[in-house]
Amino acid sequence: MTLKTKFILLSLSLAAGLLVLGSLAVTRYHSRIPLINRLFYTHPRATNSETPIYPYTGLKPEPNDPNGIYYKDRVIVLMYHDISPKPDDLKSLSVANFDKQLELMRDNNFHWITMNQYRNFILHSSPIPVNAVLLTFDDGYESLYKYAFPVLEKYHAPSASFLIVNTVGNPQHNGVPKLTWEQVELMHKNGIDFFSHTYDSHMYVPTGPSNKKQLPMLASQIYLKDKKRKETEQEYEQRVTSDLKKANDILFQKLGAPNHVLAFPFGAFSKPLLKICNQLGIDITLTVKSGLNKAGQTNGFRVNAGGMTNDPVLQMSLMKQALNRLGNNHFGKPSVPHHFILLTLLVLLILGVFWLWVGWKLFGEKMRRKIGGIAP
Repeated sequence: MTLKTKFILLSLSLAAGLLVLGSLAVTRYHSRIPLINRLFYTHPRATNSETPIYPYTGLKPEPNDPNGIYYKDRVIVLMYHDISPKPDDLKSLSVANFDKQLELMRDNNFHWITMNQYRNFILHSSPIPVNAVLLTFDDGYESLYKYAFPVLEKYHAPSASFLIVNTVGNPQHNGVPKLTWEQVELMHKNGIDFFSHTYDSHMYVPTGPSNKKQLPMLASQIYLKDKKRKETEQEYEQRVTSDLKKANDILFQKLGAPNHVLAFPFGAFSKPLLKICNQLGIDITLTVKSGLNKAGQTNGFRVNAGGMTNDPVLQMSLMKQALNRLGNNHFGKPSVPHHFILLTLLVLLILGVFWLWVGWKLFGEKMRRKIGGIAP
């Protein structure tokens, strides 16, 4: 094989390798490169609980089956927010539809479990009934007490509620009316357990000076206007630790039990946040991504069952087909291992060295021919 042929082959191999390396790097690290992230990846607020998504496509009403077994050793965690007689907000579910949901669950052999049962199943593989369902309510709206609680009592359904602790009984806090501690304590004695939705970190905040890019406060390093810079990782961890610890302390003081569960605001989380939860004894966390939960899955899926567009009948069909429609869902992981990128880079470096060596020899050979051609 001539030097020229070797050089051409090495050049083609090097070009192909660079394309592969670039593709691998973009796939793994796109979130760290804002321009590429904007060009090639879309980031709708899929983790934002204000954007309900109901995967009803292709579903049809199904007859009641009081003996049906749709899944075993799995739990569907249903997520609700506001319950209202006449909803006027997208994420508000009508009382009638909520009642119908529970009626259909009862009539189709679904079994409600408590958070304690769920936690023991996730952490210790404790037995649970077939078609297990955990009902959860976010944000601590007053409507939980006024409208949801009577329906839950009607069906003897246990549930769990996640409180933004600083809003409970706090008239200074703006927004939708929240629960009082008296209401919380009454419901706590009658089948509803209460857990953390942070102390006061349920909001989007700027991550830069322009306010254009905003991310969930609990999962992101925020921009410090007074210091004109972003939080350091240490500052972020101190802030989040303080917020979650304060929520835990107040819940323990009010309810007499340690808090081991956290629902992430907007479903957003990060590796440092998961580490902080572990340090604080929070061993169960919940997102807003749809899926089925199995033993060992400490960061859990939830199916959004609330909202004005909810259809209880199709919701029931979805739950019956959960294994096929939700059972394979998982949290995104880097599709390309870090060591694979390093190995590709090493191969390219070796190819590059050979390419330079062959190119240098080819250049020398051409120079010798040129000098030989003009010699007297």
